[in-house]
Amino acid sequence: METDKIYDGDCMELLKSLPDKSIDLVVTDPPYGIEYQSNVGRQGLKLPKIEKDDNPDWSWWIKEAFRVLKNNSHAYFFTRFDVYPTHFKNLSDVGFSVKQVLCIQKGSGGTHGDLNGSFSSNSEWVIFCHKGRREFEKTNLVKTDGRVGSPEYRTRLPTCWFGKEYPQSTVNVSNQPLGFVHPTEKNVKLIRGFIWLSSKPNDIVLDPFMGSGTTALACQQLNRRWVGSEINPEYI
Repeated sequence: METDKIYDGDCMELLKSLPDKSIDLVVTDPPYGIEYQSNVGRQGLKLPKIEKDDNPDWSWWIKEAFRVLKNNSHAYFFTRFDVYPTHFKNLSDVGFSVKQVLCIQKGSGGTHGDLNGSFSSNSEWVIFCHKGRREFEKTNLVKTDGRVGSPEYRTRLPTCWFGKEYPQSTVNVSNQPLGFVHPTEKNVKLIRGFIWLSSKPNDIVLDPFMGSGTTALACQQLNRRWVGSEINPEYI
């Protein structure tokens, strides 16, 4: 297994090539199965649809992700409210223990198309899982309120991450340069937080849906090794 490399192609080619229990942490933002197409808000400009985003069933790849993950490890999977039940079942069926769903503030509010009859979507859902059981690492991610006798940084984090003290889930696509835009780009600071909480230096982090490389960059910043794949050569 060659680490610190994005493999160009379908994630199943990569996953099937990895040894059993060779990965220390999974952090990924897979296609949800919703045929998503982003409108960046500039003269009606729409970005390309996400590859393989036509079926919410994750069973075709999630079994392999479970196989390559070590026992007593964590995994993070982005999802959405309307396909969460399917993803929960997929993860549970292969053996993951779904511990929580995190609700993370977006970098910018979105919509569901109905501007006058629906709520604006300003959060991302992340399914947090264990394979076995692993405790969190101590981090400097979020400070406490400074009460006498309390530690400087939180050791127990809530499931809802809203407010300036928490990293947001996305970058604002409409502010990205038109020369390079990924429609579902995640915030490096958020992914770095997950990696910090759930791995140690030199551990190997897997992201089968690497996109524009957020997970890889976060790993480099935290001295983790990484391996991932991306089906769209433009984003690699």
